[in-house]
Amino acid sequence: MIVPDASVVALLLHGDLADARTRDAVAILRSDPAWIVPEHWCTEVLSVIRGLWLGGKVSDADADQAVTDLAGVTVAVVPTAPHVSRIWRLRSNLSVYDAGYVAIAEAHDVTLVTADARIARSGVARCPVQVVQ
Repeated sequence: MIVPDASVVALLLHGDLADARTRDAVAILRSDPAWIVPEHWCTEVLSVIRGLWLGGKVSDADADQAVTDLAGVTVAVVPTAPHVSRIWRLRSNLSVYDAGYVAIAEAHDVTLVTADARIARSGVARCPVQVVQ
């Protein structure tokens, strides 16, 4: 079981397989299909897709396909309320959104998978953090 954050799932949904980073993300995410995520995950992935679309990095059709693909992803969604205290304690080092992923990974003793190296560099996670590079 892993906790994939929105940054790495966005690579899966819209990335170019010619890109080594995208291939790495796809390989990692497919190697462990049991995903556990905080309840804000789907909304955050949608926000990433929207940002890519607004920035002209993906076409209307590709964005629509990514949204369709996202709707078909099966994940175990964890409520954040039981983890609010830990998320808040991480506020000086991580965004609340990133802290949510860390708190869930810590609570379930699993690896957080991300494309955001800042999370690993923060040094505050008490769980393994695998950065897709």
